[in-house]
Amino acid sequence: MQITLSILFILLSLMSGFAQVVSTQYGQIQGSQNGNVFQFLGIPYAKPPVVSELDTLRWKAPQKPEAWIGIRDASTFAPPCPQKSENEIIGNEDCLYLNIWTPSLSEKLSVMVFIHGGGNQNGSTSEFLYFGKNMSERGNVVVVTIQYRLGPLGFLVHPGLEGEQTNNKTGNFAVLDQIMALNWLKDNIANFGGDPNNVTIFGESAGAVNVSNLLVSPLANGLFHKAIIQSGSPVMLPYQEAKNTGINYVNKYLTTGNDLEKIKYMRSLPADSLVKDLTNAFENGIARLNWTATLDGYVFEQSPFEAFQSGNFNKVPLIVGSNANEISIVAPSSITPLIFNQFIREIVPSTFQSSVRDLYPPGTSNQQARNSYINFFTDLQFTAPARRVATCISENQTEPVWRYFLTYEHQIPGLQAFGAYHGMELFYIFNTWEDTPFGRGLLFRPQDDSMQVNMLNYWVNFATTGNPNGMNLVAWQPYDGVEDCYLEIKATPNGNQCGVRTRQSDVLDKVSGLPNCLTSVNTTEKVNDIAIAIFPNPTNGVIYLTFPYELENFEVELYNIFGQKIGHYKNTTQINMTTQQSGVYYLVFKAPNNNIVKSSFIKI
Repeated sequence: MQITLSILFILLSLMSGFAQVVSTQYGQIQGSQNGNVFQFLGIPYAKPPVVSELDTLRWKAPQKPEAWIGIRDASTFAPPCPQKSENEIIGNEDCLYLNIWTPSLSEKLSVMVFIHGGGNQNGSTSEFLYFGKNMSERGNVVVVTIQYRLGPLGFLVHPGLEGEQTNNKTGNFAVLDQIMALNWLKDNIANFGGDPNNVTIFGESAGAVNVSNLLVSPLANGLFHKAIIQSGSPVMLPYQEAKNTGINYVNKYLTTGNDLEKIKYMRSLPADSLVKDLTNAFENGIARLNWTATLDGYVFEQSPFEAFQSGNFNKVPLIVGSNANEISIVAPSSITPLIFNQFIREIVPSTFQSSVRDLYPPGTSNQQARNSYINFFTDLQFTAPARRVATCISENQTEPVWRYFLTYEHQIPGLQAFGAYHGMELFYIFNTWEDTPFGRGLLFRPQDDSMQVNMLNYWVNFATTGNPNGMNLVAWQPYDGVEDCYLEIKATPNGNQCGVRTRQSDVLDKVSGLPNCLTSVNTTEKVNDIAIAIFPNPTNGVIYLTFPYELENFEVELYNIFGQKIGHYKNTTQINMTTQQSGVYYLVFKAPNNNIVKSSFIKI
């Protein structure tokens, strides 16, 4: 009988794909071999953030997972976090898990940690687009993908939660999830063949927003050593604005009782009901991060660009970039020249309307108008912000920065029309295009192979050494804010280009009312040059003003696009625009030292 059981155990082990057992600080896990890599799926890095009879962890900071006895199976992905997908509610609140692909369990390989996108309200690590096997195998790198709480479950700010939290501030639960995952990797990744002192975080879209924000969190200091920002830039709400959003959200469910009673009721509801009304993260091509990080004074002590300009951020080598046709796949199917022309008149300050029409002509056909619409919103939301991030960070750290601009198009006619759309680079970084119905067999072209080889090598080289350059790769110049040199990523890259849509970015920075980026060396010497930052811009509600230093006894005047003064405020840093019509507005800021600063913003 003993011999029979032994033989059965051997057979089961062989059937499991050469199962591998690895020890973590919480217990042993068993993965499997996939090709030439070891694969571990659904590893818990935190306790399930759920409501139970023993504890209530919904809307609390993540806690370390409980240890287990025996060997835990790690052969399947964990469920996604609760979300609304194609009008269907999917997911489970028990979703704080990560996945690891590694070529070796005994080496000290560089570690690449991917933070998925989805507007902070959709997405999961089980999407085939992010499957890490090919990237790990071909790049000889440890690939990690992590999940984090989404939507209101990950970002709710509400007075009924404040007494439970550190520093009496709430929100940022999803950010703390990401930091918890990085801490888990610091303590455990060596057992999977990874080097805990060589970790790169990278993300796309909302994942890029989260990577950007982690650059300025003191709680993330030392947990990563390089960063890659793909089609995103920092977004962080002032605390009071996020709190107002949270109050309005909870009041849709319950209007009676005090704040604590309301939260108790919200915790009694199933998670499905809390995400059932989430809207699309892209509405007519306009990105709307309805749920995102909050400037709470604890997880984040400064807004991102204030942190960059002060030098108070996590300084690491950085890659940042965007795609040429970001919103092509989510833009309205039809835009007329009349509609786009009207849009320019309503949104763009009169001073810049002529420049905008020159750069984005409405044309004489719907197709021409739609192309300009795509280009305008691509540059406004991605191209210009990428330049701003690259410039601000490169001017305030000695670690190198590299910028890219992706122009590659799929070789299939039905997809080629979308150009370099939002997120397409992920197929080539993860080498998963060949696994899609559009990239299999003869549909996988030599240009696709060139793209995936180049992108994987640039990204892995960067993760390994902090420099993307290497053998058989076109040279990629480090970024300089004056020259704005970049790598154009296509089937045959060209590394000798400078200035990505420079005129467009210059005009759009002015349209958005963004001040110039200061260096940390000169910030304290420019106290008379007041730089006003307006968040969020564009806005659909309250705007918040921030300054590089404390001010007293100042005045703010609000003007509409016709030059009519519609508001006058003293010593306030927030203005409620909820009742105002869509369009461009101007602020005239009067400081006590007689400095006058003018700035503009967009109400949508």
